[in-house]
Amino acid sequence: METEFKVLGPLEVWHGGRQVALPTGKARVLLASLLLRAGDVVPTDQLVDRLWDGRQADPARARATLHMVVTRLRQSLGAVNVVRTATGGYAADVPPEALDLHRFRELVGRDRVAEALELWRGAPLSDVSSDVLHGEDVAPLLEERLDALERRLDADLAAGRAAEVVPELRSLTREHPLRERFWGQLMEALSRSDRQAEALAAYRSVSGLLAEQLGVDPGPRLQELHQRILTAAPEVAVRPSSTPQHAFAPRQLPVHTRYFVGRERELAALTALLDPVAGGGAGAVVISVINGTAGVGKTALALRWANGNAHRFGDGQLYVNLRGFDPTGVPVSPDEALRGFLGALGVAPERIPSGLDEQVGLYRSLLAGRRVLVVLDNAADSEQVRPLLPSGSGCLALVTSRNQLDGLVVREGARPLPLGVLSDEEATALLVRQLGERRVEAEPDAVRDLVCCCAGLPLALSVVAARAAAHPDFALRELAGELADERTRLEALDTGEATTSVKTVFSWSYERLSPAAARMFLLLGVHAGPEVSVPAAASLAAVPVRAARQALGELSRMHLIAEPVPGRFTLHDLVHACARDLADADPDRAGTRAALRRVLDHYLRTADTADRLLYSQREEVALVEPAPGVVVTPLSSRPDALAWFGLEHASLFAAVGHAAAHGFDAHAWQLAWTTTAFARLRSFWTEQARCLEVALAAARRLGDRVALASTHRGLGRILVVLRRFGESEVHLTAALDLVRELGDRQSQAHIHRHLGGLYEAWGRLPEALHHAEQALAVFERLGDRAGTARALNAVGWARAMLGEDLHRALADCRRALVLAREVNDVLAEAATWDSLGYVHHRLHELDEAVRCYREALPRYRESGDRYEEAATLQRLGDTHALAGEHDAARGAWRAALDILDELGHGDTGALRAKAAGLP
Repeated sequence: METEFKVLGPLEVWHGGRQVALPTGKARVLLASLLLRAGDVVPTDQLVDRLWDGRQADPARARATLHMVVTRLRQSLGAVNVVRTATGGYAADVPPEALDLHRFRELVGRDRVAEALELWRGAPLSDVSSDVLHGEDVAPLLEERLDALERRLDADLAAGRAAEVVPELRSLTREHPLRERFWGQLMEALSRSDRQAEALAAYRSVSGLLAEQLGVDPGPRLQELHQRILTAAPEVAVRPSSTPQHAFAPRQLPVHTRYFVGRERELAALTALLDPVAGGGAGAVVISVINGTAGVGKTALALRWANGNAHRFGDGQLYVNLRGFDPTGVPVSPDEALRGFLGALGVAPERIPSGLDEQVGLYRSLLAGRRVLVVLDNAADSEQVRPLLPSGSGCLALVTSRNQLDGLVVREGARPLPLGVLSDEEATALLVRQLGERRVEAEPDAVRDLVCCCAGLPLALSVVAARAAAHPDFALRELAGELADERTRLEALDTGEATTSVKTVFSWSYERLSPAAARMFLLLGVHAGPEVSVPAAASLAAVPVRAARQALGELSRMHLIAEPVPGRFTLHDLVHACARDLADADPDRAGTRAALRRVLDHYLRTADTADRLLYSQREEVALVEPAPGVVVTPLSSRPDALAWFGLEHASLFAAVGHAAAHGFDAHAWQLAWTTTAFARLRSFWTEQARCLEVALAAARRLGDRVALASTHRGLGRILVVLRRFGESEVHLTAALDLVRELGDRQSQAHIHRHLGGLYEAWGRLPEALHHAEQALAVFERLGDRAGTARALNAVGWARAMLGEDLHRALADCRRALVLAREVNDVLAEAATWDSLGYVHHRLHELDEAVRCYREALPRYRESGDRYEEAATLQRLGDTHALAGEHDAARGAWRAALDILDELGHGDTGALRAKAAGLP
């Protein structure tokens, strides 16, 4: 046969003895859809449904894409192209003898069933990705194959091959546990092989499955067969409970919780392990390790899946709670667990070997060739689990642990399944499941607060729901109020029972830590930020970076912390609260305070290094001396500084308030000072304003005029951007008075420049020009070239805004540009190019204005100042619009809007209106 099309297995096309290379993706789905209905026209809408897998698609766009897919498929098939365009769809004109599906059906019709089944090479179209195709078109094919299998097995039984087909029928009843005809054939085969007891055990198995899964009894044919076997073996029928088969099918799974929500992805991942390919292939026992923090629902997930899939393990289900993190501190030994398993499998106590190796050997021998689910719950470590693992591809071991059990993953090839917290939607659904829809919908704000405080931890949510259910008259807002205070949240989640109190459950994990990891966990309680880096943790504990990484690794493996990206660790809110309680209760108060001092020193010293790299012309402040044991993150370039600030800004902002709250006022104001430049570059205006307000209070407590001047100045600058002009004026004026008292001429010049920026934004342009000129005069007297460059640019900008003497403004900005280049101040250079662009715009020299703006943009990008980059883009768009270049204007404005949206800047209405109003 010159050409063959094959769908009874992976999709293949052969021509002249060679396989034709087929395209991937939608083209394969298209070819498969046409071949399954070869010769018939498949309507376009049905093809779209299969190609887009049931997802909504724009009809016009979908049809255009379908045409392209058809063209691509025809090109790939080349000489064997069979795709024909027809009215309303497409068809595959394939000769009947060239398609394996047609040959299969023809052979079955001629009662040559065994020959027909040999055409099957595996799951049909297993390499074609379309759920709709497999659900609607492939599923009937599988039914045809099963019908053919049943016919072939009937023929084998009639030919006297009963004993030979028993293994195949056992496998088929495991794969298709609700298909009664296979069970009947198995019973028939066992009975004809003089194995009546096993035949009756098979009937009991299918009877139990049908009752559990469908709530029905076996059909008349099975019942009749059962009665016939009973009549032939009355001695077995009267003693069914004494048969070995009964003892070999334990059902040990505990009842799982009714209050289970979500976890669809994890349930699907566990089910996928049943696939021989995904599970590891023939001969390999499948092991899955569900790991996660305390209270995250590992056992609930394991039991939910196990109970839902028990019918797949007809030879039994074994369960043991290994108590790896039990309040008694005594885990179940492998010997104890094995004795329980062997007893459940029918081994008399006196026949259980005394040695562990012999017990393991007997246990695995009993499970060999069987299909048994083994659930090993709450394991302490890999060594506790290994002796309890079954052997053979028919078994699956499901392990839960707070530990990652990396040893099982490495040596036994276990599949790790990390379990995280619930999403807000899933957490709300859990409350609905336990409290009812009406009560939850009545207080949506309180429910949001409860979900937030429980941070997605199922145990915490269940405790809250249990309290609410026990007091139906309590308002949910009262419970939310109890949880709102972080200092008392764990007490509010205390049920009085060791196994359900959140704090107690976490403490069991803590007690199993090594001394170094336990100390690290306790000290993380004094850390304020949402994340901690390895150098910050090393500073906390006053240990080398390598030792800190080892301790953090142990905490991560125990799921007390998470490592979402390499080298950065996070704590669940409730775990952090537990660590804080441990730190507060630590008798070594001086030690925990010293740890807080060290981590604040780490952030201050590293932030100071980063700030110098961002703004080399800044004034100097005498920082507090670092304590011994502090690790400073090494940074050597501006990109390094921006990247470090990008990772640490949330921790830095939190550290300011934390320092002030614990009496480290010098750290509080200096941390705020070192983060101001980055906050302005990345538009963290509101966050930085809050930090500077905390810093100002700390400076007042210190009575330090340098600190007061610095914080007043920083706060005044940030408030300009927030358009709180009156407050900004108060702070900048206070700062100016303080630096005059201190005799700090350079700071006076800088504050005059800031006042110029304030009055320019406020629309008080003459005052803006006055203060810019004041700054320029002082900088020139001091010989400060960097300050002179910025002040010259401010003067030129103010003149341009006033519209007076534009040529003089041009000269000021050109002088500023020369100086900015000399001192290598990239940000000042960018700002000056922007000013030059604006001056040329006012002079109606539009081409030159565009050139200057385009010179400014890459320098703003280099400096990292996204907000000013957006401002330049807006002015560039204005220039293009004035020149009648509407597409260019719209492009510049849209680029500006993209940046402002990214920064979360809400005041973009006027710019959007401009962009929309262009012709």
